[in-house]
Amino acid sequence: MSDSDFDDQPSGAGRNGPGLFLVLTIVVAIITAVFVAQNRDQIEIKFLFFDFSSRIWTAIAIAIGLGILLDRLVLGWWRRSRKRKNDD
Repeated sequence: MSDSDFDDQPSGAGRNGPGLFLVLTIVVAIITAVFVAQNRDQIEIKFLFFDFSSRIWTAIAIAIGLGILLDRLVLGWWRRSRKRKNDD
């Protein structure tokens, strides 16, 4: 038996360079860094009886996070509702 009998891949069939996931992660990280750098100004936020100042990027990130949380809660409720309806 030769050493080539134990190769997992035939010669020339391997992939060179970084994977797509790594490239996309780097692109998203660069876009995020540019967004944060361009939105560092302070703003006043007033909500109900809360008044505070925050950076623009922080306020937007919190709003996105709350939107994701709300989406997850509504989808969870919707799935349970449909499951109960199908069980009956």
